[in-house]
Amino acid sequence: MRQFAANISILFPTLPYMDRFRAAADAGFRTVETWWPDDALAAGFTIDAIVREFETQGLELALLNFAAGDMKGGDRGLAADPERVEAFRANVPVAIELARRLGCHKLNALAGNVRGDGERPGQLRLLADSLAFAADAAGKAGMSIMVEPLNAHDTPRYLLTGTAAAAELIDRVGRPNILIQFDVYHVVMAGEDPLEAIRRVGSRIGHVQLADVPGRHEPGTGNVPFPAILDALEAAGYHDTYGLEFAPLDPAAPQFGCVERLGGALRPRSGRMPGHLPLSS
Repeated sequence: MRQFAANISILFPTLPYMDRFRAAADAGFRTVETWWPDDALAAGFTIDAIVREFETQGLELALLNFAAGDMKGGDRGLAADPERVEAFRANVPVAIELARRLGCHKLNALAGNVRGDGERPGQLRLLADSLAFAADAAGKAGMSIMVEPLNAHDTPRYLLTGTAAAAELIDRVGRPNILIQFDVYHVVMAGEDPLEAIRRVGSRIGHVQLADVPGRHEPGTGNVPFPAILDALEAAGYHDTYGLEFAPLDPAAPQFGCVERLGGALRPRSGRMPGHLPLSS
């Protein structure tokens, strides 16, 4: 049976961050993933409080993002920003320790935005250095670093677009514990054929996230052939958790019927069954 994780940073958007652990568990998830918990920390919650709530809800953590700056304001990572790379490096041991306490073995390092014309080559070199730093530290803890290419339509200033660019970067860094985060929404929005991309880089994929196109909503609301994509991923050797990182059509009542349709199962604690949506085939 396939395992699915609720991304609590984008799902349950009407709830405060600290309430989303319970919401995910009530919906039947036993595994979640999260961006760096800036909102909770800014609201005065401590790392210890986050760990306690996570443990109280009996959850497992599939993926943790490193601090990425002001995501709501357009930031998409610190690792390649020469003015904030030290903040990224300072966050690395903190994030690794939080991941250790939550039993998580995968950390996502967003590349960041291009600062200006002519700066891309230098920023790519800086990104490679930052990833090597993070990978060496994570490797000592038995963890892997994910590199996530985003699409230029939604994030026109993002440094790393396309799975080929991600694979090239990983080759440049040369650390075995750096892998591609394959977000199906971003792959499709970047104009790639996801099945062809899996054929090219499937052995390098370390984490997968799902959202449909158009709209980045629940799988089954758009045109993406998810059953074929998941079959191709598993044929290429991926047998880990699938993260649900979609923007719910109804923010107050996200629907998770896609889990059962894609070969998983939820056991809602609240007694309500997840909604059902058809899936593209």
